[in-house]
Amino acid sequence: MTRNPKNKKRNTKAVSSMFDSIPHELVSEVLSRVASSSIKDIFNAKLSCKMLNEIAKDMYVYQRVSLDEVPIIPWKPISQEQETFLNTCLQSENPESLYRQAVLDYFNKTNLESTCMHLQKAVKNGHTGALYVTCIVLLFSGNEELKQQGIKLLGNMKKTNGLKRRLRICRNNLNSILKMIWVKNPVLLEPPVCCTTRDHHHRKSRWSEVEEDVTCEACVADQEINLLSGRYNFV
Repeated sequence: MTRNPKNKKRNTKAVSSMFDSIPHELVSEVLSRVASSSIKDIFNAKLSCKMLNEIAKDMYVYQRVSLDEVPIIPWKPISQEQETFLNTCLQSENPESLYRQAVLDYFNKTNLESTCMHLQKAVKNGHTGALYVTCIVLLFSGNEELKQQGIKLLGNMKKTNGLKRRLRICRNNLNSILKMIWVKNPVLLEPPVCCTTRDHHHRKSRWSEVEEDVTCEACVADQEINLLSGRYNFV
């Protein structure tokens, strides 16, 4: 049994008419929540009718779309449509898109200015991973004042209950990305030493494999550096 094309057109018009009676701001909010849960669902919504497709182009929707199902490094060439989508996410200041761009800029492209710009925007939009990478960038800055800021910021993350629980997730996510890209930033070849207290040096040999609960903020920073070092493909 084949469907009548007139019925399909009639149904599409009915759906569009229904959404015409609902404020676009409300529809945009619903679509943004759909986008934050699944990229597939938002694409299906866009295909369902012309009205939803237009409203889904709102920057607010792109800002909240989930990129969990989108690899940071595509295994095959992407289409023009996919490239446009990813660029729009970045331009709309999607936090995950900003974070990914910052990681690539710093570790792969050695573009510090672009790194800082994207990290700042991602942190402003509440991306915890971007806050963690900001700490790493500060620690490897080669500037003592900036390094101390990184130590303090990382120490505050460790002390804050909500952020402390996410710290390991942030590190694991960063490590996962670094395993997929070529790391080219030469500053990473010489990890900085944050804690200079002689009594604390005996702990450090274990930190490349084991995460320990330490109270010294400088030791916390050294521990993070050790847990990251050597886990990427350097060229």
